[in-house]
Parts: sequence; C-alpha cells; structure tokens
Amino acid sequence: MERRFTGEFSPGEPIRAAAVIRNDGMYPHKDIGEPLVHPGDAGVVRESWRFLGEVYYTVEFVARSVFVIMRGHEMARMGTAFDAA
Repeated sequence: MERRFTGEFSPGEPIRAAAVIRNDGMYPHKDIGEPLVHPGDAGVVRESWRFLGEVYYTVEFVARSVFVIMRGHEMARMGTAFDAA
C-alpha cells in the first residue's frame, strides 16, 4: 500500500460527501448497512493513498464522530453544489 499519494484531494482539505457511506462492519456499535455519512455532510480529508491502482481517502466527519474511507467520486469540494444551503 502506497501512502501520501498526491491525488485529486489534499490532506486538510474540507469536503462534502456526495454519497451515502454505510457501515460495512468496521464500526462495532452500529448495524451493518447503517448510514455513517449522508450526502452534504462536511468532512476533512486526513490522508490519501493508493491500493491496487485505486486512490482512496481517509475522511473525518467531526459532527458524526466517524472516520471513513472514500473515493473521489463520493466527495465534492466545498463551494460546489452541496454547499448551496
């Protein structure tokens, strides 16, 4: 696994979720399939990395108290369509 890949999003960059992220079994006190992050939730990219040729991001959502792993198409930069509220 290669860490600190310079991808589309940078560590420390604020983002908005563009997709529902559900528990895949990694969060022990939540049901499998339970939503962890909803579209429009604000988060901060903590790191980017590559695995099997794909770019992944570790993203912290402070308001929901979760860290999740996301791909670029599941996120939007602040100031885009989800920031209209």
